[in-house]
Amino acid sequence: MSLSCRYYYNQLPDIDDAVMVKVTRIAEMGAYVQLLEYNNKDGMILLSELSRRRIRSVNKLIRVGRSECVIVIRVDKDKGYIDLSKRRVDSKDIAACNERFAKAKAINSILRHVATQLGYTTDEQLEQLYEKAVWYFDKKEKKKAAAYEYFKRALTDPNVFDECGLDTDVKEKLVEDIKKKLTPQAVKIRADFEVSCFAYEGVEAVKESLIEGKKLSTEAMPIKINLIAAPLFVITTQTMEREQGIEVVNQALEAVKKKIESFGGSFNVVMPPKIVTDLEEEDKQLDLEGEESDNSSGMEDDDGLVAPKGLNEEADLEEAAKGEAEADSD
Repeated sequence: MSLSCRYYYNQLPDIDDAVMVKVTRIAEMGAYVQLLEYNNKDGMILLSELSRRRIRSVNKLIRVGRSECVIVIRVDKDKGYIDLSKRRVDSKDIAACNERFAKAKAINSILRHVATQLGYTTDEQLEQLYEKAVWYFDKKEKKKAAAYEYFKRALTDPNVFDECGLDTDVKEKLVEDIKKKLTPQAVKIRADFEVSCFAYEGVEAVKESLIEGKKLSTEAMPIKINLIAAPLFVITTQTMEREQGIEVVNQALEAVKKKIESFGGSFNVVMPPKIVTDLEEEDKQLDLEGEESDNSSGMEDDDGLVAPKGLNEEADLEEAAKGEAEADSD
């Protein structure tokens, strides 16, 4: 039997709370849902609370099986009724709800796994583990899912759990699982851009501009630039620091832009920097996994620029830049 427990200390949400729900059934009165953060307690989104606009088709607004961020508008603790609203949610509510839910879900996954390893057989035992290892910190910080930051801190300082009163074996299992599931994973960031110059320095201008972007490459955050098809290029980096990675790619793009414009060329960002996983369905023709092996997808020239497959010498790289310049002039 799979153990389960609500994510937070409170048995039920408060009015005006933003909560994550899963739609289970759509009826004439509205949509029946389960509150994912409160051990799948039942709730309902009334038809009048689905949208501010006139409803032409309920299925276009909400679907069975989909997770939604909604606002709590009524809680009847005696009867167990929880009424919810989708139309009263704004973008800030959704962003905060998604972030909190992701953290709380990660904590729940860790605690359930630890409870299984410890041989727990009842939900009450899991709740007791929650009380000490999670809700202790939530109440301390007066914030839901506040324990997530303490869990992350445990990656380098296991002593953060000393104040919780956990048994030694429980703490060891908890820290072990946290290291497995919360250790940062490297992500790949990419952006697409166009660069061209059909002045006298055209070929060299394009190449020198790309080199300017490459100069921001470091051992911790290597930058690669690939030719897709003239005049389109892709810039990528791999890092554990998402925000910093996006910033570095933006800086590299700015360096390319500044350099090419100094030659009288043109620059255009086709797609701003984004995490690769967000783009896999949008751009299937570019196999980013192949970029991890320069020998299989191309070769680097003396300046560290990656030639596309089939361009194995610096002369070929320059030919690609030349072709890009000619394509632009056409």
